[in-house]
Amino acid sequence: MDALDLFLKKVGYKFPKGYCDINDAQDVALLQVLLEQHGVLTYNIMLINEAASDIKNELIDAGYAAEDIIIKSSKQIRLLTKGNERKSTMDKLVADLDYTYNPNFKGSSLGAIIADDGTAIIVKPKERQGGLAAGLDNEQALVDGINQYADGEPIKVVFKGTNKTISFDKVTKAKSVGTDTAGGKKSDVALYSGDKIVGNLSLKKANASMWESADKRYKQLVGKLSQKLIDNPFPNVGLRKTEKEGIYRLFNPKTNTDLSGIIITDLPNNENESIIFGTDDPKVQVIKHTFQPSDFSFENGILTIQSGTIFTDLSDVEGTEYEPILVLRHDVTRTASKGLRPIVYNKNYAYKEGNLKGSQVELTYDQAVA
Repeated sequence: MDALDLFLKKVGYKFPKGYCDINDAQDVALLQVLLEQHGVLTYNIMLINEAASDIKNELIDAGYAAEDIIIKSSKQIRLLTKGNERKSTMDKLVADLDYTYNPNFKGSSLGAIIADDGTAIIVKPKERQGGLAAGLDNEQALVDGINQYADGEPIKVVFKGTNKTISFDKVTKAKSVGTDTAGGKKSDVALYSGDKIVGNLSLKKANASMWESADKRYKQLVGKLSQKLIDNPFPNVGLRKTEKEGIYRLFNPKTNTDLSGIIITDLPNNENESIIFGTDDPKVQVIKHTFQPSDFSFENGILTIQSGTIFTDLSDVEGTEYEPILVLRHDVTRTASKGLRPIVYNKNYAYKEGNLKGSQVELTYDQAVA
């Protein structure tokens, strides 16, 4: 028996059930108080359930640094960011992941973002040194980097990527627009020349693996496919009931073993176009890079920004590790779709050297929609 076991046994009488249930938010909160009373800081103690772990993985997939995501309890996560970026970070969680905003959540002056399973994500300030340090909101890093040189005066902005270079003339300012996703917009940063938008940029951090949280886009597909996997499963993939009402689990009927997900390949070009570039005018150009102060250099009215991979057309993505794939993975909060959630990832999320990772299976798009 280790020290924690001994401690839990000693304080068990303080809990309503006679022991600490880590799936009970009140029990976890009491445990944290008891630990801190004995000099144990709980800031880095991770008391997690399956759903909380999934939420953390979703945040990592969306490009947030793992070290900035602290699981405080089975129903609460802290996401650390720069103090003046808290609100824009919360707006992005709602826009990108379809979470909801609760302005009245206790424990935070700004409220909290509520994930689908009820987990509260509280965005807290993190003290940083050195300006645009690692983890700073990528949009604001780029906006600040451009505006410090433009400052209302027209300059040429050049993004020098690893695969191509793009440029914009007579830029007078940059503005964050990532919270406006109406009608399928994808732009995170708009470049202006006076009052006219001359460039729309969608930013993906270097470590981000997700293109889109696709609940709305593929709601009908997932609903129809999940029912088919119950009534008339494929030879290699079906759905079977779990103990939770309305939630099923993927399995292989041949081997009677669990599966971790379904990879749907060969998405139609028109869907890929919408997923990657959206509906903005002018057309979005995608930059996959985490911007740092050293990326910006200015000379003779030209701002050159060192960037990662740049996508301006589907041909830049097709056949690469960044090609969109639709992944259906388990989510115990999705009763309407039998416990499956659709997310569009980079191809390298599910494949390594051409082979599927883990216990996933492939279906073609035509099989999924049939």
